[in-house]
Amino acid sequence: MTIFSGGFMGDLVFNGGKFGMWVGNQQFTVRNITVNNANTGVFGLWNWGWTFQGVRINNCQVGFDLTTGGTTQAQQTTEAEAILDATVVDTPIFVRTSQASNGKLAGSIVLNNVKLTNVPTAVGVVGGAVVLAGGTTTISSWGQGNVFHGTSSISTFTQGTIHVANKPSVLLDGSGNIFGKTHPQYASYSLSQIVSVKDNGAKGDGKTDDTAALKAIFAQYAGCKIIFFDAGTYIVTSTLTIPAGTQIVGEAWSVIAGSGSAFQDQANPQVVVRAGDPNSQGVLEISDILFTTVGPTPGAIVLEWNVHQPSGQNGGAGMWDSHIRSRY
Repeated sequence: MTIFSGGFMGDLVFNGGKFGMWVGNQQFTVRNITVNNANTGVFGLWNWGWTFQGVRINNCQVGFDLTTGGTTQAQQTTEAEAILDATVVDTPIFVRTSQASNGKLAGSIVLNNVKLTNVPTAVGVVGGAVVLAGGTTTISSWGQGNVFHGTSSISTFTQGTIHVANKPSVLLDGSGNIFGKTHPQYASYSLSQIVSVKDNGAKGDGKTDDTAALKAIFAQYAGCKIIFFDAGTYIVTSTLTIPAGTQIVGEAWSVIAGSGSAFQDQANPQVVVRAGDPNSQGVLEISDILFTTVGPTPGAIVLEWNVHQPSGQNGGAGMWDSHIRSRY
């Protein structure tokens, strides 16, 4: 894959082959990937900034093979690679660059919370040079690139241990990794546990006011059914509250759009969609929904989030593959 704008991939497993992933992009985030038994786990052709989090590399020859050294627009290579919360097993080289840095920035690298098991070289260069020895160890925080301190505009090239970022425990899972939760799938639910909003009075045609229909659906099914928003645009003309306890999923980014006079007054802004009443607590899952407005709406607060996750249930309240788009 080599394209030109920001994006995301996650929850993927690659087995075998010359390359698990061959990638290039301006900015990209990759989360929760596993590569097994490939020659190269991830080959990085070029980027402006890639973040990999939750990576597992098993029995590959090279974990990350990065093209480096290009410092002009005409010769872009891997400019910035951040790898967090990685587990690498039985892989001779974890990270390999195509060129040595030679004491100056030519592709920055940040490694944070990387667990190595039988990985002789943590960071190396094509040709065999070892920048950081590996073994069976944990890399807490290591970097290669320009480091700035305080408010100074002067950088210092660093190739070694760097400051460990503070991570509050509430952001971590039981293994000390940054917490994340996979997109809900609901594959284990039966059809009788899912209700369609179009089967229950909503039109989703981009013209009809669906406010009352959606409110009635939430009142009847929140907390007891998965609420499916069929593909379409659902117009609301006053605040729509999604109660705590609700699980909703769209179809190819179903749209909930605020429209009308209620959202016209910039001096008296109104919420289009409210996720939970103020100070509410409970499960709330929103997937594959686009929140937006129709026409000029200077008084619209497109989405207000209020609900807290249940006590002791990390990720109990969240959104996945959902977007907010405002128009003024």
